Amino acid sequence: MDSNNEVAHDLSPLLRIYKDGRIERLLGTATVPPSDPDPQTGVSSKDLLISPSTGVSARLYLPKPPPPPQKLPILVYFHGGGFCIGTAFSATYHPFLNSLAAEANVLIVSVDYRRAPEHLLPVAFDDCWAALQWVAATGNDPWLTEHGDLYKLMVAGDSAGANIAHQMAMKANGSDLSIYSAVLIHPFFWGVEPIGNEPKEPARRGMAEGIWKFVCPSSSGCDDPLINPTAEGAPSLKELACRRVLVCVAEKDMLRDRGWSYYHALASSGWEGVVEMMESEGEDHVFYLINPTCENAGALLKRVAAFLNREVAHDLSPLLRIYKDGRIERLLGTATVPPSDPDPQTGVSSKDLLISPSTGVSARLYLPKPPPPPQKLPILVYFHGGGFCIETAFSATYHPFLNSLAAEANVLIVSVDYRRAPEHLLPVAFDDCWAALQWVAATGNDPWLTEHGDLSKLMVAGDSAGATIAHQMAMKANGSDLSIYSAVLIHPFFWGVEPIGNEPKEPAGRGMVEGIWKFVCPSSSGCDDPLINPTAEGAPSLKELACRRVLVCVAEKDMLRDRGWSYYHALASSGWEGVVEMMESEGEGHVFYLINPTCENAGAFLKRVAAFLNREGGPFL
Repeated sequence: MDSNNEVAHDLSPLLRIYKDGRIERLLGTATVPPSDPDPQTGVSSKDLLISPSTGVSARLYLPKPPPPPQKLPILVYFHGGGFCIGTAFSATYHPFLNSLAAEANVLIVSVDYRRAPEHLLPVAFDDCWAALQWVAATGNDPWLTEHGDLYKLMVAGDSAGANIAHQMAMKANGSDLSIYSAVLIHPFFWGVEPIGNEPKEPARRGMAEGIWKFVCPSSSGCDDPLINPTAEGAPSLKELACRRVLVCVAEKDMLRDRGWSYYHALASSGWEGVVEMMESEGEDHVFYLINPTCENAGALLKRVAAFLNREVAHDLSPLLRIYKDGRIERLLGTATVPPSDPDPQTGVSSKDLLISPSTGVSARLYLPKPPPPPQKLPILVYFHGGGFCIETAFSATYHPFLNSLAAEANVLIVSVDYRRAPEHLLPVAFDDCWAALQWVAATGNDPWLTEHGDLSKLMVAGDSAGATIAHQMAMKANGSDLSIYSAVLIHPFFWGVEPIGNEPKEPAGRGMVEGIWKFVCPSSSGCDDPLINPTAEGAPSLKELACRRVLVCVAEKDMLRDRGWSYYHALASSGWEGVVEMMESEGEGHVFYLINPTCENAGAFLKRVAAFLNREGGPFL
């Protein structure tokens, strides 16, 4: 045998390394030149050197640009090939990315990173991060400068490239890079222990494990977070620094279950983005590259393109976006947690109940350790915040706060999950919360309320938009059969046409609040509507507030601070016969205690609210 043909390492069907050091790549070697433009799609492409020192380069794809000042989203794409084959100039990838640029109407930068075994991992990750930074830097290329929208910087990849896309979105956390979306197609993730329908026999698992060991010999193994992002001890997926993720898998792909595992782990991690899933039935790994004319390949191309290029009809960032296809993307407050029975730290039990089958309004109840009969607990009906359009009573943000509040104040809490805009515009949320209050006040609806709740101590509270709701409930209770004992308004979402105090005076500075109100209540007369400005001229007198005690809480750095103070003074001077108290948290911003619940001021705030709720008689001294 010719010694030159002796194989030192056989990684068929990807490559072989011979004893003389020669590397023979068995797949992904054919390349094609760029197009100027492509005759079928009209997409132009060109090749660029990104880094002279490393040789990292890219192929750019530019569909017909829109007229200025409009620009195209930028998609940075990482090809697959087990980190060792394939190229950005490949005859396989060129037609796919050419079609994707045309279908999605995006400017694509396909990165040609260095590959193993000449350059072992993490070199490919480093190259791709450098490429992302190069794209984000203005002035590097006229196509990007003139036609690319860096506010819509996205990443995508298939197989090993999908792994890279994930790693880039993780690395972006804490950096200056802002990644809008990520698409992970048939991601090359793996693990030591089999999951789902993965093969259990070492011989069948050897291919994936062998590739990983070959391209990353310094790795700790297949539970290294670089190949298993859901492994125990891996960085939390909550840190993924993008807003939207699409994970694509194929039914017959050995990597399928890893994609599904990633999807579920991301969805339950507390990450505040939106994750979507697509499975191609009857198909195998990167089938759309192997058989690009099949029906499922066309469906995958259209789904990825639609995800990348959803046109925004209404952008209410950082709260939500509505796309022209009608889809609503909530950017915050989407993570939920189950109830506790009981919570191991506080001993508070919680459960979820449906209040109204016809509207879907529901609630989470929190019950601290009940006192011995005949003693009963005060009942606090709580309304969460979120600009009337995000968050939920089952939120991972609100659950720990209300759990702690129930324990600290020794009150039974009913946290209402009301319907939100834009699906249900105001006054629907007010109607839902009034119905929930009536449900609580009706005897016999729930054994916790019946056995342990004291309806003579029925209280309302809320934060931000929820504080607005709490105020409206106390006003609506006037002349009704409902008797509200106390109300707590935390950083209330009140506003007005004319600036007061230190509020911004410029339209740009006031636009966020005004935009939210107009969005959630389009039938309103504006920001002097009593629903958002209870101290406006012509608003119902605060003298009619139907509760005995009110605590208003504001934060020094909150833009809504002066409205809270204005409400406090207006209520105190209205002739209302109750007692109103005030608390200001120095150096803090809006709902800081939810964002940073372990800070000193959050602890002080919790204790003050709890003391107010659980105190008979006059003001706090």
